[in-house]
Order: sequence, then structure tokens, then C-alpha cells
Amino acid sequence: MAFDQHPAGDKRRWARRLIDVPVRVIADDLTGADVILGHGTKISAGGICLFALANFAIGTRLDIELIDSPRGTPIRVRGIVRNRLVYLYGVEFLIDRRTIGYESLD
Repeated sequence: MAFDQHPAGDKRRWARRLIDVPVRVIADDLTGADVILGHGTKISAGGICLFALANFAIGTRLDIELIDSPRGTPIRVRGIVRNRLVYLYGVEFLIDRRTIGYESLD
């Protein structure tokens, strides 16, 4: 069984991949920026599922740094919390696909 296949009835736009990567989640609020260590569990071209001991509301904008990148430097992406289950967050990437070429995300 391949991990990147969609389960029966799943209507997702992009295939999800299982990952095991440490992340830093940076959330801006009126009092400043909080940095929370977390863990990425699944990723796709459209977003990431991550575990973080935090209390982010749906709609919260976040910066996410993938710490364990092959380049040796963290990769930072901007996202918005779309769903939540206790400490698991579904974060949609906020990417201007016109500037990077939409075809490259499939």
C-alpha cells in the first residue's frame, strides 16, 4: 500500500505525504510573537498537518519553519489554521501560486 494514495471517497486536491519533521510555529498576536516547537506529520502542496502544544484558533495566521531541511537552513512558509483536533492542526499554506508556477505544486 502506498502512503500517498487517497483513501476511497477522499476528495483532496493534493496527495498527502507522511513526514516526521520538527517544526517551529511562529504566531503573531498583539503582545508579540510566540515561538512554539512542534512536529509535522503530513504534508501536501496545499498545507501541513502538525502537532503543537498550543491553543491556536481556526483562522489564526502562522509562520511555520521546517527545521530539518536538506538545505541545512529552515524553510519558512506562511499559513492559516483551517481545522483543529486537540493539538493537531491542519494548516493551509498561503502561497501566491501565480508567482511560483501552479503546475509545480501538483
